Amino acid sequence: MMDGWPEAVRSFLNETATFLKADWPDVKDFFNSVFFIAIAGSLAGAFAGARAAQRMADKGRNREELLKEIRAANAAIMVAFGICNNLLSAKKQHIKFLKETFDRDKLSTMEGLKKQQAGTGGVVTFLADYRTLQVLDLPTSILQTLIFEKLSVHGRTILLATTVAQTIESLNTCIKRRNELIEGFKTGSLPDTQALALYFGFSFGGRINEEYANAIEAIYRQTDDAIFFSSQLCNDLTRHGGELAASFKRRFGGGAPRIHKPIFSKAVSENLMPKESDYADWMSMFVKRSD
Repeated sequence: MMDGWPEAVRSFLNETATFLKADWPDVKDFFNSVFFIAIAGSLAGAFAGARAAQRMADKGRNREELLKEIRAANAAIMVAFGICNNLLSAKKQHIKFLKETFDRDKLSTMEGLKKQQAGTGGVVTFLADYRTLQVLDLPTSILQTLIFEKLSVHGRTILLATTVAQTIESLNTCIKRRNELIEGFKTGSLPDTQALALYFGFSFGGRINEEYANAIEAIYRQTDDAIFFSSQLCNDLTRHGGELAASFKRRFGGGAPRIHKPIFSKAVSENLMPKESDYADWMSMFVKRSD
């Protein structure tokens, strides 16, 4: 059976077999001795203890890691809620009024101009709103760091985090542009009819410049977009936190931090929340299939 094996190996095995055959009673007695049994028991106990200690360490490490992610989820929820709440406040205090007043004044001005052109009278009166808006300094980078580096989320939640940041950046760009246009209106010396046309986006001299009117519309729409996406992000993060807390309870029992649950009922009652139906196409991308 040892044909082809190296000579040194065959020699060692032959000598070992001869030793065991000649001294087997002594060897057998050694393995059955109290001394060997004590050593084996100690080694087995030490091995079992080491395995148990390792399992406890792994369990403790996983427990701590899960706790860290639960805390990070709560932090992300509150940052996302703070962003959404700031957007809702800006809409309530400034942007909603700005949009509604502009639309109302534009409609009444159009009706007055039509009457003047028809020779049936008509008075054009409105108060141009030259108040500047503050750029929104919101912690989107902190939110992204929490989501991308501290949470085990994917798919829709990741897309929402990036979309919120991009939408707020676009919103601030539009706010800055409107402020620039207002400064142009203040410092310019245009005839009233031309200033009126530029303000509302009417035709003047065969040309139409709707930049200011488009800025108003964009500010309003992007505020709604940012509110919607940030509120959806709050929902996603709350759901993820709830799943983490449930997993913690199953594995380790109690002791997990309570997951924060933002409430938007007041914003809904004040008609500040955008309609979900306006985002049906976006929402349909993430409908779970039954198959």
